[in-house]
Amino acid sequence: MNDFPSSEPASVSPQTFRLGSVPYLNAAPLTWRLEEIAAENQVTFLRENAIPSLLAKKLVAGEYDVALIPVAEALRHSELVQVSDVCIASEGAVGSVKLLSRQPLGQIQTIALDEASRSSAAMTLIYLHERIKNFPQAVPLKWSELLPEASENIDFSDSHFLRALGESLAAREIDAILLIGDVALKIPHQVPSFPYQIDMGQAWTQWIGLPFVYASWFTRRDVDGERLSWIFNEARRASQVEMDILILHEAMKNHLPLDLCYDYLNFKIRYRLGGRERRGVEVFGKMAQKYGLIPLGAGLEFEANRKRFAHNSSQGS
Repeated sequence: MNDFPSSEPASVSPQTFRLGSVPYLNAAPLTWRLEEIAAENQVTFLRENAIPSLLAKKLVAGEYDVALIPVAEALRHSELVQVSDVCIASEGAVGSVKLLSRQPLGQIQTIALDEASRSSAAMTLIYLHERIKNFPQAVPLKWSELLPEASENIDFSDSHFLRALGESLAAREIDAILLIGDVALKIPHQVPSFPYQIDMGQAWTQWIGLPFVYASWFTRRDVDGERLSWIFNEARRASQVEMDILILHEAMKNHLPLDLCYDYLNFKIRYRLGGRERRGVEVFGKMAQKYGLIPLGAGLEFEANRKRFAHNSSQGS
């Protein structure tokens, strides 16, 4: 149930928005019928896919009007505002954010971080710092160096890749690696090269007791987000109605087992930014500030809070 009733935007004049999204499985329910619903409301999206951290840079630079970006990136930029009640979040095991380590967590000295998603990287560092009391050196994950023979066709359901990755990390004296997205989903439960495997979504929720929000739709303050909000919310609702069809489509497109996609999209990922999710972002933000991962005083302007403030102001006037 929404915090405020959703209503179709009054304006029907044609609009075009430059939109940035990601090519990952977890975003499929947010973009499933996005262009179709937008067209029905006289909106055209010029959509481009890129890694989350690059999307944030382009949104801030004005190359996009709206983008699905990491919460950690949005917290760094006060000119960005969250739009719609849509997000990518998890409460418990997520499957697509995994820390693989050759050492117990307290003995990790060097960790390779996939910087494609700054939220997952920041969450992992905060967990190690605050929960484990370990402060390892973070190094950027560069597949071209770690697995040069793999190119872009990395499939960790193949034990060869995991064994080669373990050997490559050991040669560089790197103890652990953070893997995110569709790549992480394929990792088997038991990996001889990495005796310590942590699902970071599960670790975070067990520790904090709240969901973790990885990304949401954001615009700049100079962009009118009213119609965008309605379209994004409608796209999310449409995907929930057609989830079985969506799952079959995504499993075939991404060459993933049907049961894995079903479990991931139905039970692992959450798509609505409710009160618990907002509270989770606030807790994450305070911890990220403590360790210098985002600027002091940083915070997000949630659409629900803006609506509540506007509603209360109108009632009081």
